Amino acid sequence: MSRSLKPESSVSSQAAGAENKPDGNSYDPSVLKDKAERNALPATFWITSLMFLLSSILVFVPSLILTVQYAEHGTYSYLTLLTDTTFSLKTRSHQVALDFSPARVFLILSIVLPIVGFLLSALSPLLKKRLGKRLPSLLTAIVALSALACCVISQSRLISDAERSAANMNSQSLHFSQNIVGNLLFVAFLIAIASSVVDMIGIRAHLRTLAYPYFMWLIVFTILPLGLIFFRAFFAKVDGSYHFTLDGFRVLTVNRTVSSRFYGQTLHLQEYFSVFLRSLDYALWTTIGCLLLGYPLAYILANRTKRKHLKSSMLLFFFVLPMWINTMLRTYAWRAFFSQNGVLNSFLMSTGLISDPVLFLKNEWISDIIIKLVLINDFLPFMLLPVYSVLVKLDDNIAQAAHDLGANGRQAFWKVIFPLSMPGVVSGIQMVFMPALTFYMIPDIISEGSVTTIGNTVQSFILNESSSYQQAGNVLSLLLLVFVLITMGLLRNQDKDFGDNGGGMVL
Repeated sequence: MSRSLKPESSVSSQAAGAENKPDGNSYDPSVLKDKAERNALPATFWITSLMFLLSSILVFVPSLILTVQYAEHGTYSYLTLLTDTTFSLKTRSHQVALDFSPARVFLILSIVLPIVGFLLSALSPLLKKRLGKRLPSLLTAIVALSALACCVISQSRLISDAERSAANMNSQSLHFSQNIVGNLLFVAFLIAIASSVVDMIGIRAHLRTLAYPYFMWLIVFTILPLGLIFFRAFFAKVDGSYHFTLDGFRVLTVNRTVSSRFYGQTLHLQEYFSVFLRSLDYALWTTIGCLLLGYPLAYILANRTKRKHLKSSMLLFFFVLPMWINTMLRTYAWRAFFSQNGVLNSFLMSTGLISDPVLFLKNEWISDIIIKLVLINDFLPFMLLPVYSVLVKLDDNIAQAAHDLGANGRQAFWKVIFPLSMPGVVSGIQMVFMPALTFYMIPDIISEGSVTTIGNTVQSFILNESSSYQQAGNVLSLLLLVFVLITMGLLRNQDKDFGDNGGGMVL
């Protein structure tokens, strides 16, 4: 019996294939890269640890300034106030004697909690293996929030009202305030809280993303202002330091009713709820009007563009052109058009239709309609552009296929074209409804200040000298933000529902 032998080249090729085959003992760069990424510590770990380390150092650095009779009398750290619990100073007209021991517990916690937080964050990779992925992050977030609260409380309790009365001084002339180091300490706690929460809910963050200018822009001009609004909604500056208070909510929920007329009906509503309903009414009608006018117009322009094989429609430029003119100038032009001696009254009187000028802006019904018309005119391009950008990209063969399947023109539009254009419709609704809800310039100018909206209310609160009303302005802004986020979530879900149904392709 003869034994067949494989050629040497075949054997060598199989050996090479076995060598290159990725198994447990072979070198595969992609496998090693994936393993390294899984084992790499997330960016939130480094950020949280760094913030706790920074706060652990800053509590030993002088950060609290003692002001006596409108003059600075030394800067102290939390450790200094803990070890030296008394302060005495005699001036020409005042005898100041302070005892910091009532705040000793909070001072101790202000020093200990950052260190505990640093240890927790440093040991979080080990703790996650034993306690799960989210519990260590939750603990670090609680520690950071507790440390921030202890710093705020200890600063507010270092000087009591009895000590101010004994010194014959008020909170403006005798108080503790924080310098830039104290501000940096608060910021470090806030970043540690945010980083822990991000890690807890499972959002992956990479340090390299911070290199992109867009993320820096987003952080500085979006996230930071929203964080400041949230902070000012719950904290008010008293005696040179910030104290937790709900005065802003009390201002908004005050039991004061006003008479409001909606579509000829008089309703007695809580003052600020009435303002919200008025703004919501303007926003809804503006969105509906822009959609009813903008969608057919976008459909016509898109068909014209595709029929003439153009890259863009020149007519679209003329609808966008008014956006280049200042909104205030356009609004005053509309007001001049409807005024007592305006163009419309002059035209009606010249044709003999009326003998005396009609006070369009003074009539309740007509003025309300004019405000909504001007709002629709102002926001129409924001609905037109997103819808047009979606419709112009739809393939004409889609409608032709619907006709081949037996659908008429109306069925092809409602069951195919319109569902496929829903992303543009949803984007247009978001771009119109959200700004229109808080837009106050047009109602204020057209009604000559007789109509109050949410935007007017926030402006009056912020410009008020009372700290309670200023806080109420931030609370109202925060509530509007929550309402807008809920609305955007509902719109996104609606958009997904159309996409899940096959894009409307089923007849």
